[in-house]
Amino acid sequence: MIENTEKLNDFRNQLEKSNLEKKDLSNSELTDLNLDNINLIHAKLNDSNLSRSSFKNASLYGIDLSGSNLFKANFDGANLSNSNLNNCNLLGVNFTNSKLKNVNWGTDFKVKNELDADKAIASGDYELAIKKYKESEDIYRTLKISMQSQTLGYETGEFFIREMTVRRKQFKKTSLKRLGSKIIEITTGYGERLNNIFGTMIIVILVCMFLYGIEGVKYSDPINGERIIGFFNQDIEKFGLLNTIGNLFYFSVVVYSTVGFGEIIPIGPIGKSVMIFEGIIGGLILAILIIALYKKSMDR
Repeated sequence: MIENTEKLNDFRNQLEKSNLEKKDLSNSELTDLNLDNINLIHAKLNDSNLSRSSFKNASLYGIDLSGSNLFKANFDGANLSNSNLNNCNLLGVNFTNSKLKNVNWGTDFKVKNELDADKAIASGDYELAIKKYKESEDIYRTLKISMQSQTLGYETGEFFIREMTVRRKQFKKTSLKRLGSKIIEITTGYGERLNNIFGTMIIVILVCMFLYGIEGVKYSDPINGERIIGFFNQDIEKFGLLNTIGNLFYFSVVVYSTVGFGEIIPIGPIGKSVMIFEGIIGGLILAILIIALYKKSMDR
């Protein structure tokens, strides 16, 4: 740690000069330093130790800090846009008012702490894994809040997903909480991924459509009169498979969307049970879809 103010200023000037000369500053030891307002644009500081140092209001656009230890570093008001923070220890980092557009956070937005936790699980060290997952949860929560303040909706959603994921990984593998959380992730992406939500909607509608076809449903056909539509009766022979599938699909969509026109109704316990399930699930997922669409279309 450099305590003398004059020596610290000389060190800062030398650091900025070296960067202007495009020197490789990787593997630097910059712990416990006051480097507020320093200019290190496009600096190469990968695999360095910046723990507990202050970079308040610093110009760090495009800086490469990949693989660095940033434990409790202060980036309040710093410009970190287009920087590389892949595989960094971000525990306790202060990103208040930082500019964080187009930052490289690593594959799937995973921070080093979560990657270390996954390695610990693989090696059988569950105590270390839980510790690292808890650290990751704190980091993701902090980053989520920072992204929200900058209306970076996509990044906010991704860090929320990571926060929920590492929280799930702290539960026992056989627990209902972990199972429920995994189901929510797959079906809706924790309410953040439209592809998951639309995929779940289509799967539920199609599965229920085929279940309705087992017992059949009663259709008040204005042209052909009342008939039973299903896969195992004479109606399919008379009107064809496509007609049967089309009517069952239509009925499944009507139930899913809770419209309920009433011209088609279930006739047996299976159909009635499926109708109750689909109506409830449809209402829930449609509500999640509306919220997700709002998030995608509006700044957070």
